[in-house]
Amino acid sequence: MKASQGINTVSIVGGLLFLVLLSLRTISTPEIWSHLAQAVQGSQISWLQTESSPHPTFLYDQLLLLVWNTGGAPLAIILNALALLTGFGLLIRLGDKLGSSLVQGFSLVLCGHILFRSLDVGPATLMFLFIASFSYLLNTIKKRNTLYAVLIVLQLLWANIHISFLFGPFLTAIAAVKSSDVKSWRKNNSFSLIPLIPILLVASLLNKNGFGIYQQTFASLSNATPLYWSSLITDFVEADPVKPLLIFIIIIGAIGLLTYKKKLPVYVTTFAVIGVALLWTSPKMSLQFVALAYPFVVLSIQSVCDYADQLLFAKSASKKRVPIVLAQGLFVVLVVLSIASVVSNRAYIRNGSASCFGLGINDTLYPTELEKLFNHADFPERAINQPADGGYLAYHYGRSCFLDYRSGIYPAELEKELNQVLFGDPEAFDLFYQTYRPDVFILNGLYPSTAQGVVMLLQRGWKLLYFDGTTVVIASNKTEFESLFALSDVQQAGLAKIEQARKDFIANPYSNGNPVTLISAARIYLALNRMKEAEALFSLLLEHHQTPGALIGLGDAQLIGGQHEEAFLTLQQATQSYPNRIAAWNSFANASKLTGNTEALEGALERLKQLAKQYETEASSDD
Repeated sequence: MKASQGINTVSIVGGLLFLVLLSLRTISTPEIWSHLAQAVQGSQISWLQTESSPHPTFLYDQLLLLVWNTGGAPLAIILNALALLTGFGLLIRLGDKLGSSLVQGFSLVLCGHILFRSLDVGPATLMFLFIASFSYLLNTIKKRNTLYAVLIVLQLLWANIHISFLFGPFLTAIAAVKSSDVKSWRKNNSFSLIPLIPILLVASLLNKNGFGIYQQTFASLSNATPLYWSSLITDFVEADPVKPLLIFIIIIGAIGLLTYKKKLPVYVTTFAVIGVALLWTSPKMSLQFVALAYPFVVLSIQSVCDYADQLLFAKSASKKRVPIVLAQGLFVVLVVLSIASVVSNRAYIRNGSASCFGLGINDTLYPTELEKLFNHADFPERAINQPADGGYLAYHYGRSCFLDYRSGIYPAELEKELNQVLFGDPEAFDLFYQTYRPDVFILNGLYPSTAQGVVMLLQRGWKLLYFDGTTVVIASNKTEFESLFALSDVQQAGLAKIEQARKDFIANPYSNGNPVTLISAARIYLALNRMKEAEALFSLLLEHHQTPGALIGLGDAQLIGGQHEEAFLTLQQATQSYPNRIAAWNSFANASKLTGNTEALEGALERLKQLAKQYETEASSDD
């Protein structure tokens, strides 16, 4: 009995432990470099910007730079985890009256799995804390002046940290509607929240941007590109989808609504509906969903448990302990398995994350150690780069970038136009060249468009300056760049990085998560028809963990290299393991044709038609 009570008591601790370990991950988001660059240089870090744009993350960027200079990435990660933990602490307090400790433990673990791919060091974690703080304070503080003062201060901070600050007045408006009932107002001797809404909106103007904070917020909402979420290599893996978990929560919530015997809390239910709507539109909204819907998740699970207990064990008092013991056992198993998948890096590898468990930063994603090349007198002042490298170039090298992952700054179609150029559209290239007159491309090999872009530029007569697996630097073949082409030591240093990454991976495979250098190098070698190198790297990646990108890549390398029978078997395995991958079926169709397997070819072509219709339907429904 005491053991059972002990498990109930520590269930919240177990859930929080999972969340803490979940947030202790090496930094892989490219957005962090944009924040650091803006803290040093201001918001005008792109050479496309003719003037400084409003800077809605000004306070966050300055605090991040202070933390970075004090304790580097480890301190930033720890403080980010503390902010997440504090937010959940407030949500747990909100859920105290809605569910037991055991139910809250289950809810925490469930929310942790939903958040897994959205967690990283950034202002979004503070957004989560602000939403949780507003929800908690609006439901607990009963003194008007105290509530007004605290929320105004929080709103001032929020408006200088993240563009989500409009959530503050929005949450207050919902709470105001809830408390506007005259009877409940008089009964509870309450006060009106309606005057607080415009006060919060006006308070948000007290920042260095003034009204520009609203202009930038609406610009970001109307033009969310470029958009970063989770990882740059999600196309290479078969990541866990978020929607099945969301559907599970919706089902539990629906059953909970039907079985809940008390009057439903309007505030809690309304927030849950909003949270579900946000997450359904985009998995990037995971933090918003959890911050809004956590109390309702607790309420729903508790309601379902109570109903099941009453239905199955009401007539047997002796068996009433059975469901509790089973639930406790299930919780222990769930927590242990969840924690194990995180600390062993299996969750990161499976979902294509470039992070891993621990404190630090993964800088193999970016153009590192290129001072000699970038600071060379003949290296052009302006270069074309993809969004992932923009902030890094600005912060580490003091170079104005072309693109980075800040929304609402660049033309909505710019990233799409760059991808069209790299995918080999001749008209797009001519228009792009006339507009920007680039002499150098600094490309990141983790983007699906990069490998083909490298081939396209080389075919146009451009020359390779540097390649280290992840970063590719290509310059136009002009006499003024001859001194750059002669930097053989820089070129050799890049190739040495690939070889070192290969040796490190052989010695400790996947010990640092997904080997992004080898993934990128294999893709580019394949595009360059260097089949031996590509096949060797794809085979190495598949020795310890199977991914669709590596399996299809190996099959393509074998196919182009003339190993048609081997390619047929490899790509057949790819279609069986990943039946919804168009690339797998397309390559398998080619292998079937080259091996003379008519039946397999017909089946592959039929499957391609089915998938094309399926994706066309999904695309139209999204529109």
